[in-house]
This record gives sequence, structure tokens and C-alpha cells, in this order.
Amino acid sequence: MASKMNIQGCTPLEARKVFWIRPYKNFAYGFAIFVPICFGLMFFTHDWILAVSAAVFAFILAFWFFYVREKRLIVIECPSCQKDINTNTPWECGYKGCRNENVDEYPFIHECEVCHHIPKAYVCHHHDCQRLIYLTSDRQQEFAAKRLEPPKPPPPPPAPVKDSVKEKTTRQVEEIRDVQHELAIAKLKKEMEIVKNKPATPPPVTSETQAIMDRVRKEVARGRTLLNMEAELLEEAQKECGDDKDKFSEMKKIILQVMWMEKERMERNSQQGG
Repeated sequence: MASKMNIQGCTPLEARKVFWIRPYKNFAYGFAIFVPICFGLMFFTHDWILAVSAAVFAFILAFWFFYVREKRLIVIECPSCQKDINTNTPWECGYKGCRNENVDEYPFIHECEVCHHIPKAYVCHHHDCQRLIYLTSDRQQEFAAKRLEPPKPPPPPPAPVKDSVKEKTTRQVEEIRDVQHELAIAKLKKEMEIVKNKPATPPPVTSETQAIMDRVRKEVARGRTLLNMEAELLEEAQKECGDDKDKFSEMKKIILQVMWMEKERMERNSQQGG
């Protein structure tokens, strides 16, 4: 925010003239400061060092005065709402819509930096006013300049169009993959159980084991299942052993071993036949 000492107020009709003659006027002021100080001190002294110092001092003082006055903010007052308008407001050219952001050199009271159109009116940017401020006496309304609004954000991308058939197909494919994955896991678990329950070494084949094995193979060849044979052999062993639980446990172990060996043999034969 510029201080009051660094603000130059004027009417809208005077603003363009003030801006145009300001550099020449400020240069004249600086020159008027430089000449009396420089040549006045040089006239009253014969010491060249003091004379050069006086010239440098006068130049610095004149340049500072010129710089400060050149940077003064020109402010006009809206005739409608009586509010101040800073002329360094970024503005949009009313002729071709050019953006003007280099407002120190090209304010709206000067000309457009791009197309060099000279606006003759400015739209008051106070929201409760929005009326024209005429910058020339002919009160021309066409191609009025206005405050540059910030760029609007780009519109959001359009929402993708949903394809119900494609979505349904995608869901079905995902469900099939899930089921296949579950089946593969179940198959691996079953194979792991078989491997864990499989004895490290095959059981020894005794005469009793061989007799049971021959009977099982003979009955299976006739069409009976291993499950039926297992139930029948266990029932016979129960009757034969009676209350002798240790003997029944040994017989049961032999029967189960025979059933396991027959099952393995049948699976191998089935794989070889396939």
C-alpha cells in the first residue's frame, strides 16, 4: 500500500496528461536541484576534491528526487461512487481483450501494451458501482477498459460414460478369477494334507497283509469299492478279536495300510492310463 506522500491524485480527465508529462516534469525538477547545488558549491570553492564531491552529492540527490516522484502512484476518483481507483490496477483492453499486467509502464490511463489501443473509458471495478469513468472529454463508451479478472480454473473433465454391459462383463471375469483362485488354493491344501498324512516309508508287507491285499484286489475287480471293503474287513476284525483291543488295533492298522496302498496303486494306474 503506497503512503500518502507517494500518491498523486487527479481527475480522470487529467490522468492521461499527468502520466505523459510526468517523466519530463520530474526530470526538470531533478535538473533544477542538481544545477544550483553542483555549480553553486563549485563556484565558492577552489578545491577540486570538494567540487567533485559536491557534484556527486548533487547528482545523487537529484536522481533520488526524480526516482521517488517517478514512482508516485496516480489515483483517480470515480465520479459515481467517489471511491479511489489505482491506475496500476491490472486491466483488460476493451478493443481486443489483451491482458495488461505491466501496469507501471502501461496503465489503463496510457495505452494497451499489446495492441496499443488507447482506452477512453474505464469500468469502475467497485462491485457496488460498475459505471464508466470517462478518460476523455468526448465521453466515448466503446472499447472501455476494465479490471483484469483472475483466470478461471479449467472446467473439470467430463465424467466417464458408464458402459453397463462392459461393467457387467468385467465383474463376471473378476468373479471367475476369484473362484479359480479359491479352487487352486483348495486343491493345494488337499495335496498338502495327503503329503502330510503319507508315511515316509511304505509299511512292510507281511503274509497277513498280503492275504488281505489279495482279497481286496479280488473284490475290487468284481466291482466293489474300497470303502465297502474297508467297512467289511473292520467288522470282521471286530468279531474275530472280540474284547482284545490291542489285537483289534493291530488288525485295524493293517487294514488301513492295505487300503492306503490300494488307493495309491489305483491312482497310479489311472494316471498312467490317462
